[in-house]
This record gives sequence, C-alpha cells and structure tokens, in this order.
Amino acid sequence: EIVVGDEISMDSMRLWDKETGASLDKDVYRFSKGDVMETYAGVAERILAPPLDDRV
Repeated sequence: EIVVGDEISMDSMRLWDKETGASLDKDVYRFSKGDVMETYAGVAERILAPPLDDRV
C-alpha cells in the first residue's frame, strides 16, 4: 500500500479573515503584520472549532 499526502499550512495557501480582510498566512511574517504564532494559533482554533450549529 502506498499513501501519498501533502501538508496544508499557512505557508502553502492564502488565507484572509472574511469579515476584516486581515491576512492570516505567510504575509503576517513577510510584512510584519502581527504576531505569527498568535495568528497561526488562531487559524488552528478556527479549523478545530466545532461546527456553528454546535456552538452555544
């Protein structure tokens, strides 16, 4: 069996906040737009968050 995979990271895609337009990808680092670790942690929280229907 051969399994081929690829990584998904903020360095390999473009991400912006839909409401604010804030950059959530490598531009945070490249253009000193904020704290990289804080931004990446925020993206991880969004990905791992429960579906909107399950939120209180």
